[in-house]
Amino acid sequence: MLLAKNCFTKDNLKTRKTIKLGTLYEYRKIESAQIVDNGEGTYSFLLKFDGVVEIERRWFSLMFQGVIHIGDDEHHPQIPGAMSAIIHNLEFDGGDEQIIKVRNSSASIHREAQNEFIFCMSQVRKLRDAVGLFPDYDDCWYVTATKAHDLGLALSVLLRDRIISGRQSGNHIVDPNISLVNLSVHCRHELVSYLGREIHISDASAFTADHFMRKIWDMAFVKPPSFLPEKEYRFSFTIVAGDKILIPIVDNVILNAEQLVSWAL
Repeated sequence: MLLAKNCFTKDNLKTRKTIKLGTLYEYRKIESAQIVDNGEGTYSFLLKFDGVVEIERRWFSLMFQGVIHIGDDEHHPQIPGAMSAIIHNLEFDGGDEQIIKVRNSSASIHREAQNEFIFCMSQVRKLRDAVGLFPDYDDCWYVTATKAHDLGLALSVLLRDRIISGRQSGNHIVDPNISLVNLSVHCRHELVSYLGREIHISDASAFTADHFMRKIWDMAFVKPPSFLPEKEYRFSFTIVAGDKILIPIVDNVILNAEQLVSWAL
């Protein structure tokens, strides 16, 4: 398997020796029609529970953001980014300390990820499989899929160095008033999940409430099915200083990636 990066010839890693990271918010307003996603990092679902469905209490609290308290459950876990729910119908069918059972219920859920830097590639089997994925681009470079972890780690180090050098030069990447003591960059990388806007969950469904909540925990890795042809493999970068997550104050950053040129096919 390969990871492909479609691009213009002038931006090919092997030519330019740089890699551009954009933010989720930038991808919402980018001008190119072939890659724009006005809802990047956000998603609204109509969630329907057909019949009796068991939900872990912690997921139930998270799903409804503490609007409904069951028993002495006064605390609900926090989810990165914004989340809201509108309950259309909710029927309880018993449960215990760990599980809540709901019957024939539905709710609209809106999720929005925290803004962060991302880097998008496409997972393909052969070189030719990337041709035409983004018709406006005239070039492409590749790395073997086995290098995904190494690439994420290398980009994390480059981004951290760029944040520090930007602070020193006045070209700030994050809020200049926040200390960079114990600065670190964490990379998560995996295939994007493509989910429809109406989700049905039943006692016989392979797509369980647990599966649903894990998928939408991080909206940076969820997109509508209309983007499925992109076969996207995404790298997402969370910037942390001490115990605080830092949000980018710029739309994109260009990293000097000369050291990675030898990886490119």
